[in-house]
Amino acid sequence: MRLDARGPEAEPVDLRTDLPHSARMYDYWLGGKTNFAPDRTLGEMFEQQIPSIRTMARENRRFLGRAVRYLAGEVGIRQFLDIGTGIPTEGNTHEVAQAVAPESRVVYVDNDPIVLAHARALMAGGEHGRTAYIHADLCEPGKILADPVLAATLDLDQPVGLTLVAVLMLIADADDPWSLAGELMDALPSGSCVAVTHPGADFDPAAMARIAEAAGQGGMTLVPRTREQVARFFGDWELVEPGVVPVMGWRPDGEAPADPAAAYYWSGVARKP
Repeated sequence: MRLDARGPEAEPVDLRTDLPHSARMYDYWLGGKTNFAPDRTLGEMFEQQIPSIRTMARENRRFLGRAVRYLAGEVGIRQFLDIGTGIPTEGNTHEVAQAVAPESRVVYVDNDPIVLAHARALMAGGEHGRTAYIHADLCEPGKILADPVLAATLDLDQPVGLTLVAVLMLIADADDPWSLAGELMDALPSGSCVAVTHPGADFDPAAMARIAEAAGQGGMTLVPRTREQVARFFGDWELVEPGVVPVMGWRPDGEAPADPAAAYYWSGVARKP
């Protein structure tokens, strides 16, 4: 596997470990070690409000694996754009896709400097597919699309699998996350797919409101949204069965979960006509 990343070793990285970051909180909930005291403090505040938050993080990760396997295996997609990569952990998008099709190409995008610092470790291994990393923010989709690393790795004339897993909730309504996601989706050709997960405001409204408030106190934006609001992210793309459902209920491996609503996230995959 070829590696392309824009200077993760040469450029100085300000990790801002004095502030919590969603990627490091996610790492903490998954049992990782790439997190700091502010991440753990806010993560524990979330856990006090929603004791199943660690399960929710794991279920998001499992959905990513199922969605990427579906796109690479059943749909035949060979290139992926993963927005909101997060801290490297087991089952990264390129590992899942290249296990199905070794020639798969993946571009990761994240705005956490610590992910930039880990970029080379994230993309180690393999000899066939090509994997790249762009240090950028979902709030500026034009910059992502114009980045030369993306152009050198993905062919936007061929279908792309776009993953927006547990990231859109970090953008306030006033900043119109639907338009930001739409700009990325509009740049992709027919046959492309998008996979989305998003915390649901309608699972336990009181608890979700409390963690949104806690996030705000920690200087972080977190916006739970209803099923209808999450469905808007798919626009006029064709939803893959079973549609927009709780994350545990989207094409589960093995038997269906007894309570798919136990993880408070909506999820879905859609295909561009």
